[in-house]
Amino acid sequence: MNKLLRSKLVAWLAMAIVVAVIIMTFRFRTVWWAFIDEFFAFMAVFCQLAAVYLYSLNRYIGKKLQTFATIFGVLMILSFIGEYIAYLVIYSP
Repeated sequence: MNKLLRSKLVAWLAMAIVVAVIIMTFRFRTVWWAFIDEFFAFMAVFCQLAAVYLYSLNRYIGKKLQTFATIFGVLMILSFIGEYIAYLVIYSP
């Protein structure tokens, strides 16, 4: 698992997936706060990508960026749940 987290290919694939999801779901998000989960997903992947490249230069910075990526990942999940609840409350009949 540790080797997978430090793979540049996996990090770039995750970045491509997140950017593709942002592009594909852009039309469906009608309000500004609907993008918060995608923002946190992008920040998680970006921090992980930066951690992969900077880990070889400075291990402390690499570990800190991985910690930030984990925090952004948790925030992404929480914001997705929050958006789902908000949509249910706002758009329910």
